[in-house]
Amino acid sequence: KLSWLMLSLYKDIYWYEVDLFVAAGIGVTPFASILKHIRYQCMNPDGEMKLRKVYFYWVCPDTNSFEWMQELLQEFDTQMAEQGNTNFLTYNIYLTRGWDKDQAQNIILHEGDEADPVTGLQQKTHYGRPNWDKIFENISKDHAGISVGVFFCGPSGLSNTLHQASNKHSAVDKTGAKFFYNKENF
Repeated sequence: KLSWLMLSLYKDIYWYEVDLFVAAGIGVTPFASILKHIRYQCMNPDGEMKLRKVYFYWVCPDTNSFEWMQELLQEFDTQMAEQGNTNFLTYNIYLTRGWDKDQAQNIILHEGDEADPVTGLQQKTHYGRPNWDKIFENISKDHAGISVGVFFCGPSGLSNTLHQASNKHSAVDKTGAKFFYNKENF
């Protein structure tokens, strides 16, 4: 069940050409629903969307949650590739703990593989915590003059970090992006 704020975000995500979704742990659940909704909108030949790019970051402590989200991301990749729009969704999964020495060795052995050895997805899993300043800098540079919607679901500590990064990296002119922060804390 989505909260009233997440329901309002369904509308808000379409206000921007570029969205940055950040989920922490179980905060990924509402974004799974939102991504399904976006995928449906992308597949609708009669629908028009202002939204042209989604960056999705999921920070999670272990691999237990990967399976069901992995399927959704693979389906999204496949459907967007069929439409010739492989750049619509960029996703980054950050695993903050939960791997042992054997898994680390397996990851290193398969680093050159096309698919990620942990998730099986095309985009590789990252280990540790994201560098939010670098992420916001890159998005701002890549989308100069564009308004970017930042949508977050997770704990308040990370919410504060993202809100500060949104303010810090918002350009007042056309040299960078302007970030608009939205949140759902748990």
